[in-house]
Amino acid sequence: MNKKVRTLRPRSVSDILAAPSQEAKPSARRIRQLETRSRELEQEIERLECTIAQAPAQMRQRRLSTRNTLPALEPTFSRTKRQTAKLPLVQRRARRNARLGKLVELLVVFGALAAALGWMNQWFRWWN
Repeated sequence: MNKKVRTLRPRSVSDILAAPSQEAKPSARRIRQLETRSRELEQEIERLECTIAQAPAQMRQRRLSTRNTLPALEPTFSRTKRQTAKLPLVQRRARRNARLGKLVELLVVFGALAAALGWMNQWFRWWN
């Protein structure tokens, strides 16, 4: 079952040194491509360096040119979202239940006042 597997690498240092180098010189076409790309990169670097060097002067010029101008007017009728639009459903329900609770409490208070007024009317006869 155990078979001997042949290695793929050379057996000795002399075989390694005798083997042809796989890193051959790049072709003339490839050299031209690299030179062209190198020139393009140098031009881009020079353009960016000039832009960086001119940035403070451009910022100063922009500041001077916009010194006496006013910002744009805000819209007179700006539409604002309702506060409940951002609330989760659970919080909306809690707020609604709280409002209903206050309404019920208000009705109970007015009912109690009306009952007390009616009871007092029986004793003092303010109206018929």
